[in-house]
Amino acid sequence: MMTTIIDSVIILLLIGSIGYGYVVSRKVRVLMATLKELQPLVHEFSHAVEKSELSVHLMRQNIEDAEKAGAEPVAKTVAVEKAFSSQRSAPQREVDTSSKMRVLRDKKELVKAFFENTPAARV
Repeated sequence: MMTTIIDSVIILLLIGSIGYGYVVSRKVRVLMATLKELQPLVHEFSHAVEKSELSVHLMRQNIEDAEKAGAEPVAKTVAVEKAFSSQRSAPQREVDTSSKMRVLRDKKELVKAFFENTPAARV
């Protein structure tokens, strides 16, 4: 009698384990299919990150070259602003004529410029 109960418990646990394994296997298949769909997007994002890293490196190099050439740093040409203001001033766009770079003052302008320069936005 006792062996029958133990065998029944073991059989129920095995059936539960097989059922759980099947559920996990289905979820893994769905996850892999989703990752396969996201692969082009991840590749494009990776390319954009590499491009931005290269742009930052080139900007730093341009700034160093301009400083070596004796040009005034951009920070010195910009007027000193108040540390705190109760009202928000309108964003000012300034262009450094020595390096032909557009100065972006706002996060919204930065994001807009990023999406204007990505290949997906040109399509």
